[in-house]
Amino acid sequence: MVESKQRIVEIPTRLAKLYLVKGEESSVLVDTGFPGNGKRILEFLIKKGIDPQKIALILITHGHIDHYGSARELRELTGAPIAIHELDAEGPRKGIPAHLYPRGFLGRAINFYSSRQRVEPFDPDIILQGDEDLGKYGVEGRVVLTPGHTPGSISVVLPEAAIIGDLIVGRFFFSKAPAYSSFVMDGGQLRQSVRRLLEYSPKVFLACHGGPFEPQAVARKFLRHTLV
Repeated sequence: MVESKQRIVEIPTRLAKLYLVKGEESSVLVDTGFPGNGKRILEFLIKKGIDPQKIALILITHGHIDHYGSARELRELTGAPIAIHELDAEGPRKGIPAHLYPRGFLGRAINFYSSRQRVEPFDPDIILQGDEDLGKYGVEGRVVLTPGHTPGSISVVLPEAAIIGDLIVGRFFFSKAPAYSSFVMDGGQLRQSVRRLLEYSPKVFLACHGGPFEPQAVARKFLRHTLV
């Protein structure tokens, strides 16, 4: 489990890792997992000595249900607004997984299940259109648009790490070897996003499936020109 003594808390859920970024007086929750996770997430935070009512923002990295599924529930429990990029906002608004781009046999198999997932639709409170400074929510860091997995995928760049959603996943889903997801909208765009993140010189890449990933391993894998 990743837990920076400074401010990053990893929250394990079924099939996905979420992250809470702590500031001095408030915090930002990055992703919410599948539906039904809300109360378990808050119980986990309370056990860690973290006040859930100090969550100032629920930030969704992209419009797939395993990332926004519990956002509505957590908004009701904490009062925190939900933010997502405009290019992926269709997912929560319709209660469906937005922008599935399966590749390979595994991607097609997962797509058969994922494309049928549904949650109760909701309107996000904040629609992001570009990069965003998180200072207004009490956290040192910024939201960076990193398309490739989906059109509106975003990452959170912090002084000590980059939280990347599904831009990169662990090979065989859970490992610490970086790999392409089974869903990729545009491989070239994804590599450009990785290159942009590397320019911030993060100490580590924190993903929702697998990892953490060392920057050197990410550079070796994604600065090539093949989607493998």
